[in-house]
Parts: sequence; structure tokens; C-alpha cells
Amino acid sequence: KQTKFVKREYITCIIIFSIIAFTACDQRYNTYNPIPEMPVNYTLNIVRDAPILMTQGGFISITEPNKSGQYIGYGGLLIFYGFDNYYYAYDLSCPHECKKEVRVIPSMAGIAECPECKTKYDIGFGTGMPSGGESEYGLRRYTVTISGENLRVTK
Repeated sequence: KQTKFVKREYITCIIIFSIIAFTACDQRYNTYNPIPEMPVNYTLNIVRDAPILMTQGGFISITEPNKSGQYIGYGGLLIFYGFDNYYYAYDLSCPHECKKEVRVIPSMAGIAECPECKTKYDIGFGTGMPSGGESEYGLRRYTVTISGENLRVTK
């Protein structure tokens, strides 16, 4: 009888712990992104066009397409070579300000900061989430594919 009681208590504790664990997750950041969805299709040769992207922490900001048929999202593109050896691309517009002309300023430290609201976004490992400041939204992230020396960013 005591074994059944111990098993029941054990299962009850696991259920209670599971409920607490799932409901206690940080709800601060919203998965909705106020930056409008705009076309994104941008290709560059890393070696020729952006050799800084061969260094971890290297980044480029693109505010104008380099040729016709290329699209750079809402406020432009931020391409970052992450600390985990992956490439990441984000829209340059701050999602808190939500204006094309208010663009985050990236650094090789893996942080991009909005000059208006002062929100800092983690870009070094691909999250784009705020790490301080007013914003509750992460940067809009885009898909990066690599083919040889070519890097392509799409929605």
C-alpha cells in the first residue's frame, strides 16, 4: 500500500512541476512582428562583395539593392556572421519604432542598437531578440542560404 501512495505522490509532483515549468516561461517577448512583410531577395558574393563576412562578428548593412530584381525588405538588410559560424539576416528597421528610416546600428560584439529607443538586440547567435531597452519585439529575421561563395537572403 505504501508503494502505491509513494508512486501517486511522485506522479502528482511530476505533473505539478510540469505545469509550473510550462506556464512560468518568459512571456515578455511577443512573437508578432510589427515590421511589415516586404519582398526580400538579395544575393552577393561574400569574397568579392563583402569579405568582412568571412570573419566572425562581421556584418554589412544594405540600404539599397545592388541590382534590379533584388529586394531588401522594409528598412534594409543586416547580414551578420554569427559566433556559431552561421550567417543571419535581419531587417534593419527597429520593430519598436517601426519606421523605415529608424535603423539599428550593429556591432561586431553581436549587438544591434536602435538609435531612437535604445533597445539592444542580440544578433550574434541568430535570435534577434531584445536584450535591453523598450522593445518587446525581436528583429524581423530572414532566411540565408549559402552556395559556394554566394550568399542569398530571402523571406
